[in-house]
Amino acid sequence: MYLNDPTMKTQFVLVPSVEDAFVDSVYPQPPFVENTMKRNHNHEYGDLGLHFVESAGREEEKKRSNRVHCVSNPCTLKINELTIGVTSSDVLFHISSDECNANLPPGTRMTRIAQHLIQQRSYYPLFPAAKGASLDLAKADQWEMPCQPDILIVPSKLASFAKPVLDRTIVVNPGELTKNTTGGTYATIDVHPMKRETLEDAVEADMEMFSGIQDRVRVDIKRI
Repeated sequence: MYLNDPTMKTQFVLVPSVEDAFVDSVYPQPPFVENTMKRNHNHEYGDLGLHFVESAGREEEKKRSNRVHCVSNPCTLKINELTIGVTSSDVLFHISSDECNANLPPGTRMTRIAQHLIQQRSYYPLFPAAKGASLDLAKADQWEMPCQPDILIVPSKLASFAKPVLDRTIVVNPGELTKNTTGGTYATIDVHPMKRETLEDAVEADMEMFSGIQDRVRVDIKRI
């Protein structure tokens, strides 16, 4: 891809998962490293190939911006004016299995579950952890949510959805890319820029403004 068009601006963010076979399956997880798989301290027998992606088509450039960003699980990202929270742990399913509820309005159960993460400012607001989940409680501060994100991405085996939660956050469950031997689902998120007039008015008034993400985002859940 980059060999055909070295000027392409597409960037990738890699988030580890407790389902990955070549990393420690304990939550929270550190970012991927290039030489992840090692036979012993002296001989490496595999890597992620990130050096090739970073250098493809621009071998002569001395200063290069990153094409691939390896982040932790969970993580909070800042992309332009948007704050995006991501966790690949299936926390929605874990909460769903332990939650008790009754007489909820139709279609609100997923919203209610997602609210727990934002209201408690935690990417894993469940204690004790769900059966089968491996958590390092000594690092509990690493799954704290530093702020309310504009977009919260929480992939789960539960039904995929994209819903506004607590006025300011879009919660997206893209689902699983594969389900046993069949294709699953994924999500595409398009964020439209703010209107120039809105930004200029905010600057002139010297006022703090919210992202207004709900009015300028489109999320599509697509099936493979």
